[in-house]
Amino acid sequence: MTEPAVRPARKHRTTRRRRPDLMPYLLIAPALLAAAAFLYLPMIVSAYWSMTDYTGVTAPAFTGLSNYAELFGSARFRQALVNTAVFTVAGMGVGPALGLSAALLLNQRVKGVGFFRTVYFLPVTTSLVVTATVWKMILNEDGILNTALGLFGVPGHAWLADPSTSLLGVAAASIWQGFGFETVVFLAALQSIPRDLYGAAAVDGAGALRRFWHVTLPGLRPTLLFVYVVGVIGSFQAFDQMFVMTHGGPAGSTTTLVYYLVDRFKDLELGKASAVAYVLFLILAVLSYLQLRGERR
Repeated sequence: MTEPAVRPARKHRTTRRRRPDLMPYLLIAPALLAAAAFLYLPMIVSAYWSMTDYTGVTAPAFTGLSNYAELFGSARFRQALVNTAVFTVAGMGVGPALGLSAALLLNQRVKGVGFFRTVYFLPVTTSLVVTATVWKMILNEDGILNTALGLFGVPGHAWLADPSTSLLGVAAASIWQGFGFETVVFLAALQSIPRDLYGAAAVDGAGALRRFWHVTLPGLRPTLLFVYVVGVIGSFQAFDQMFVMTHGGPAGSTTTLVYYLVDRFKDLELGKASAVAYVLFLILAVLSYLQLRGERR
Protein backbone atom coordinates (compact mmCIF):
# COMPACT_ATOMS: atom_id res chain seq x y z
CA MET A 1 0.00 0.00 0.00
CA THR A 2 1.15 3.44 -0.82
CA GLU A 3 1.04 6.08 1.80
CA PRO A 4 -1.38 8.94 1.13
CA ALA A 5 0.23 12.09 -0.14
CA VAL A 6 0.69 14.63 2.57
CA ARG A 7 -0.84 17.96 1.67
CA PRO A 8 1.34 20.93 2.35
CA ALA A 9 0.20 22.97 5.24
CA ARG A 10 -1.63 26.17 4.28
CA LYS A 11 0.14 29.30 5.12
CA HIS A 12 -1.93 31.54 7.26
CA ARG A 13 -2.29 34.93 5.66
CA THR A 14 -1.79 37.70 8.04
CA THR A 15 -3.94 40.72 7.36
CA ARG A 16 -2.66 44.08 8.34
CA ARG A 17 -4.82 47.11 8.59
CA ARG A 18 -3.53 49.83 6.38
CA ARG A 19 -2.76 52.91 8.31
CA PRO A 20 -4.48 55.99 6.94
CA ASP A 21 -2.17 58.24 5.01
CA LEU A 22 -2.15 61.49 6.94
CA MET A 23 0.18 63.33 4.61
CA PRO A 24 -2.58 64.81 2.34
CA TYR A 25 -4.42 66.15 5.38
CA LEU A 26 -1.22 67.64 6.76
CA LEU A 27 -0.55 69.36 3.44
CA ILE A 28 -3.98 70.98 3.21
CA ALA A 29 -4.20 71.78 6.92
CA PRO A 30 -2.47 75.21 6.66
CA ALA A 31 -4.81 76.31 3.87
CA LEU A 32 -7.87 75.08 5.78
CA LEU A 33 -6.76 76.84 8.95
CA ALA A 34 -6.09 80.05 7.06
CA ALA A 35 -9.50 79.87 5.36
CA ALA A 36 -11.21 79.22 8.69
CA ALA A 37 -9.38 82.06 10.45
CA PHE A 38 -9.54 84.68 7.71
CA LEU A 39 -12.66 83.75 5.71
CA TYR A 40 -15.27 81.60 7.44
CA LEU A 41 -14.90 82.97 10.97
CA PRO A 42 -15.08 86.63 9.80
CA MET A 43 -18.17 85.75 7.73
CA ILE A 44 -19.88 84.31 10.80
CA VAL A 45 -18.92 87.31 12.93
CA SER A 46 -20.06 89.71 10.19
CA ALA A 47 -23.41 87.91 9.96
CA TYR A 48 -23.91 88.51 13.67
CA TRP A 49 -22.82 92.14 13.41
CA SER A 50 -25.32 92.71 10.59
CA MET A 51 -28.09 92.13 13.15
CA THR A 52 -26.65 94.46 15.77
CA ASP A 53 -26.08 98.13 16.43
CA TYR A 54 -22.30 98.08 16.57
CA THR A 55 -19.80 100.90 16.23
CA GLY A 56 -16.59 99.03 17.00
CA VAL A 57 -16.25 100.95 20.27
CA THR A 58 -19.22 99.87 22.35
CA ALA A 59 -20.54 96.33 22.74
CA PRO A 60 -22.86 95.11 19.93
CA ALA A 61 -26.56 95.50 20.73
CA PHE A 62 -28.77 92.94 19.01
CA THR A 63 -31.43 94.58 16.82
CA GLY A 64 -32.61 91.72 14.63
CA LEU A 65 -33.29 92.62 10.99
CA SER A 66 -33.63 96.35 11.62
CA ASN A 67 -30.38 97.11 9.74
CA TYR A 68 -31.70 95.39 6.63
CA ALA A 69 -35.05 97.15 6.88
CA GLU A 70 -33.30 100.50 7.28
CA LEU A 71 -31.08 99.80 4.29
CA PHE A 72 -33.93 99.17 1.88
CA GLY A 73 -35.72 102.19 3.28
CA SER A 74 -32.70 104.39 2.54
CA ALA A 75 -32.83 106.38 -0.70
CA ARG A 76 -29.03 106.50 -0.84
CA PHE A 77 -28.75 102.71 -0.60
CA ARG A 78 -31.33 102.24 -3.35
CA GLN A 79 -29.41 104.71 -5.51
CA ALA A 80 -26.19 102.77 -4.86
CA LEU A 81 -27.96 99.57 -5.87
CA VAL A 82 -29.21 101.11 -9.12
CA ASN A 83 -25.79 102.63 -9.85
CA THR A 84 -24.15 99.24 -9.38
CA ALA A 85 -26.65 97.58 -11.71
CA VAL A 86 -26.16 100.25 -14.41
CA PHE A 87 -22.37 100.02 -14.06
CA THR A 88 -22.54 96.23 -14.40
CA VAL A 89 -24.83 96.29 -17.44
CA ALA A 90 -22.69 98.92 -19.17
CA GLY A 91 -19.46 97.07 -18.48
CA MET A 92 -20.70 93.59 -19.32
CA GLY A 93 -22.59 94.81 -22.36
CA VAL A 94 -19.51 96.37 -23.97
CA GLY A 95 -16.44 94.71 -22.42
CA PRO A 96 -16.97 91.07 -23.52
CA ALA A 97 -18.09 92.23 -26.99
CA LEU A 98 -14.86 94.20 -27.40
CA GLY A 99 -12.83 91.31 -26.01
CA LEU A 100 -14.41 88.81 -28.41
CA SER A 101 -13.97 91.16 -31.38
CA ALA A 102 -10.31 91.70 -30.53
CA ALA A 103 -9.79 87.94 -30.05
CA LEU A 104 -11.30 87.21 -33.46
CA LEU A 105 -8.92 89.71 -35.06
CA LEU A 106 -5.90 88.43 -33.16
CA ASN A 107 -6.74 84.84 -34.10
CA GLN A 108 -5.91 85.60 -37.72
CA ARG A 109 -2.54 84.78 -39.23
CA VAL A 110 -1.17 88.27 -39.85
CA LYS A 111 2.21 89.87 -39.36
CA GLY A 112 2.90 91.43 -35.99
CA VAL A 113 0.04 89.63 -34.24
CA GLY A 114 2.24 88.99 -31.18
CA PHE A 115 2.83 92.72 -30.81
CA PHE A 116 -0.89 93.48 -30.90
CA ARG A 117 -1.64 90.73 -28.40
CA THR A 118 0.82 92.36 -25.99
CA VAL A 119 -0.65 95.81 -26.57
CA TYR A 120 -4.19 94.60 -25.88
CA PHE A 121 -3.14 92.88 -22.66
CA LEU A 122 -1.00 95.73 -21.26
CA PRO A 123 -3.93 97.57 -19.58
CA VAL A 124 -4.65 94.44 -17.53
CA THR A 125 -1.19 94.61 -15.98
CA THR A 126 -1.66 98.28 -15.06
CA SER A 127 -2.82 99.18 -11.57
CA LEU A 128 -6.49 100.06 -11.42
CA VAL A 129 -5.63 103.24 -9.52
CA VAL A 130 -3.23 104.30 -12.28
CA THR A 131 -5.83 103.52 -14.93
CA ALA A 132 -8.48 105.54 -13.08
CA THR A 133 -6.07 108.47 -12.71
CA VAL A 134 -5.27 108.46 -16.43
CA TRP A 135 -8.95 108.36 -17.37
CA LYS A 136 -9.69 111.14 -14.92
CA MET A 137 -7.15 113.27 -16.80
CA ILE A 138 -8.84 112.30 -20.07
CA LEU A 139 -12.42 113.05 -18.97
CA ASN A 140 -11.86 116.19 -16.89
CA GLU A 141 -13.40 119.41 -18.15
CA ASP A 142 -9.97 120.58 -19.30
CA GLY A 143 -8.85 117.04 -20.16
CA ILE A 144 -7.55 115.42 -23.30
CA LEU A 145 -10.96 114.43 -24.68
CA ASN A 146 -12.43 117.92 -24.56
CA THR A 147 -9.21 119.35 -26.03
CA ALA A 148 -9.46 116.91 -28.94
CA LEU A 149 -13.13 117.74 -29.46
CA GLY A 150 -12.30 121.44 -29.47
CA LEU A 151 -10.01 120.93 -32.45
CA PHE A 152 -13.10 119.94 -34.47
CA GLY A 153 -15.27 122.73 -33.08
CA VAL A 154 -17.23 120.42 -30.77
CA PRO A 155 -17.95 121.98 -27.36
CA GLY A 156 -16.49 120.17 -24.38
CA HIS A 157 -18.40 118.59 -21.54
CA ALA A 158 -17.79 118.05 -17.82
CA TRP A 159 -17.98 114.28 -18.15
CA LEU A 160 -17.21 113.45 -14.53
CA ALA A 161 -18.94 116.47 -12.99
CA ASP A 162 -22.28 115.81 -14.71
CA PRO A 163 -24.43 113.21 -12.88
CA SER A 164 -25.85 112.02 -16.21
CA THR A 165 -22.46 111.03 -17.64
CA SER A 166 -20.20 110.45 -14.63
CA LEU A 167 -21.09 106.78 -14.15
CA LEU A 168 -20.61 106.01 -17.84
CA GLY A 169 -17.22 107.75 -17.71
CA VAL A 170 -16.14 105.52 -14.84
CA ALA A 171 -17.51 102.48 -16.71
CA ALA A 172 -15.43 103.43 -19.77
CA ALA A 173 -12.25 103.34 -17.67
CA SER A 174 -13.17 99.92 -16.29
CA ILE A 175 -13.97 98.54 -19.75
CA TRP A 176 -10.63 99.74 -21.13
CA GLN A 177 -8.74 98.26 -18.21
CA GLY A 178 -10.48 94.89 -18.25
CA PHE A 179 -11.26 93.91 -21.82
CA GLY A 180 -7.65 92.78 -22.43
CA PHE A 181 -8.23 89.94 -19.98
CA GLU A 182 -11.38 88.95 -21.83
CA THR A 183 -9.45 89.12 -25.11
CA VAL A 184 -6.84 86.65 -23.87
CA VAL A 185 -9.46 84.27 -22.49
CA PHE A 186 -11.50 84.33 -25.71
CA LEU A 187 -8.36 83.93 -27.82
CA ALA A 188 -7.36 80.80 -25.91
CA ALA A 189 -10.88 79.41 -26.35
CA LEU A 190 -10.89 80.17 -30.09
CA GLN A 191 -7.63 78.32 -30.58
CA SER A 192 -9.06 75.26 -28.81
CA ILE A 193 -11.94 74.88 -31.29
CA PRO A 194 -11.06 72.08 -33.75
CA ARG A 195 -10.20 73.39 -37.24
CA ASP A 196 -12.01 70.40 -38.76
CA LEU A 197 -15.35 71.90 -37.75
CA TYR A 198 -14.67 75.02 -39.79
CA GLY A 199 -13.54 72.91 -42.73
CA ALA A 200 -16.71 70.81 -42.59
CA ALA A 201 -18.87 73.92 -42.37
CA ALA A 202 -17.07 75.45 -45.37
CA VAL A 203 -17.63 72.27 -47.40
CA ASP A 204 -21.34 72.50 -46.58
CA GLY A 205 -21.36 76.01 -48.02
CA ALA A 206 -21.54 77.95 -44.75
CA GLY A 207 -20.33 81.52 -45.01
CA ALA A 208 -18.29 83.41 -42.44
CA LEU A 209 -21.36 84.57 -40.50
CA ARG A 210 -22.91 81.09 -40.36
CA ARG A 211 -19.57 79.56 -39.30
CA PHE A 212 -19.36 82.10 -36.49
CA TRP A 213 -22.95 81.45 -35.39
CA HIS A 214 -22.96 77.65 -35.64
CA VAL A 215 -19.33 76.77 -34.88
CA THR A 216 -17.58 79.58 -33.00
CA LEU A 217 -20.32 80.61 -30.58
CA PRO A 218 -21.21 77.03 -29.48
CA GLY A 219 -17.51 76.39 -28.92
CA LEU A 220 -17.27 79.52 -26.78
CA ARG A 221 -20.26 78.81 -24.54
CA PRO A 222 -18.24 77.70 -21.46
CA THR A 223 -15.87 80.62 -21.93
CA LEU A 224 -18.72 83.09 -22.26
CA LEU A 225 -20.21 81.78 -19.04
CA PHE A 226 -16.86 82.14 -17.26
CA VAL A 227 -16.31 85.68 -18.55
CA TYR A 228 -19.78 86.86 -17.56
CA VAL A 229 -19.78 85.26 -14.11
CA VAL A 230 -16.36 86.68 -13.26
CA GLY A 231 -17.23 90.03 -14.86
CA VAL A 232 -20.50 90.45 -12.98
CA ILE A 233 -18.83 89.62 -9.66
CA GLY A 234 -16.03 92.10 -10.39
CA SER A 235 -18.45 94.84 -11.45
CA PHE A 236 -20.53 94.51 -8.29
CA GLN A 237 -17.33 94.81 -6.23
CA ALA A 238 -16.07 97.95 -8.03
CA PHE A 239 -14.68 100.62 -5.72
CA ASP A 240 -11.24 101.90 -6.78
CA GLN A 241 -12.45 103.64 -9.93
CA MET A 242 -15.17 105.55 -8.10
CA PHE A 243 -12.87 106.51 -5.26
CA VAL A 244 -10.14 107.88 -7.54
CA MET A 245 -12.23 109.47 -10.29
CA THR A 246 -15.33 110.88 -8.59
CA HIS A 247 -15.32 110.06 -4.84
CA GLY A 248 -18.82 108.67 -5.30
CA GLY A 249 -20.20 111.91 -6.73
CA PRO A 250 -21.51 114.10 -8.09
CA ALA A 251 -24.72 113.87 -6.07
CA GLY A 252 -24.08 110.18 -5.39
CA SER A 253 -24.27 109.31 -9.09
CA THR A 254 -21.23 107.00 -8.87
CA THR A 255 -21.82 105.62 -5.38
CA THR A 256 -21.88 101.83 -5.72
CA LEU A 257 -22.70 99.19 -3.13
CA VAL A 258 -19.08 98.71 -2.08
CA TYR A 259 -18.52 102.48 -1.93
CA TYR A 260 -21.64 102.77 0.23
CA LEU A 261 -20.33 99.94 2.43
CA VAL A 262 -17.00 101.69 2.93
CA ASP A 263 -18.80 104.92 3.86
CA ARG A 264 -20.75 103.07 6.54
CA PHE A 265 -17.50 101.59 7.82
CA LYS A 266 -15.85 105.02 7.96
CA ASP A 267 -18.83 106.34 9.92
CA LEU A 268 -18.31 103.52 12.45
CA GLU A 269 -21.62 101.92 11.48
CA LEU A 270 -20.20 98.42 11.42
CA GLY A 271 -23.58 96.75 11.81
CA LYS A 272 -24.99 98.48 8.73
CA ALA A 273 -21.77 97.88 6.80
CA SER A 274 -22.05 94.15 7.56
CA ALA A 275 -25.66 94.17 6.40
CA VAL A 276 -24.62 95.77 3.10
CA ALA A 277 -21.93 93.10 2.71
CA TYR A 278 -24.47 90.31 3.12
CA VAL A 279 -26.94 91.93 0.74
CA LEU A 280 -24.12 92.09 -1.81
CA PHE A 281 -23.23 88.46 -1.11
CA LEU A 282 -26.82 87.31 -1.66
CA ILE A 283 -27.16 89.31 -4.89
CA LEU A 284 -23.97 87.79 -6.31
CA ALA A 285 -24.99 84.30 -5.21
CA VAL A 286 -28.38 84.60 -6.93
CA LEU A 287 -26.92 86.09 -10.13
CA SER A 288 -24.22 83.41 -10.33
CA TYR A 289 -26.81 80.68 -9.76
CA LEU A 290 -29.07 82.05 -12.50
CA GLN A 291 -26.17 82.29 -14.94
CA LEU A 292 -25.06 78.73 -14.24
CA ARG A 293 -28.61 77.42 -14.43
CA GLY A 294 -29.14 79.20 -17.74
CA GLU A 295 -25.99 77.62 -19.16
CA ARG A 296 -27.14 74.13 -18.13
CA ARG A 297 -30.43 74.65 -19.92
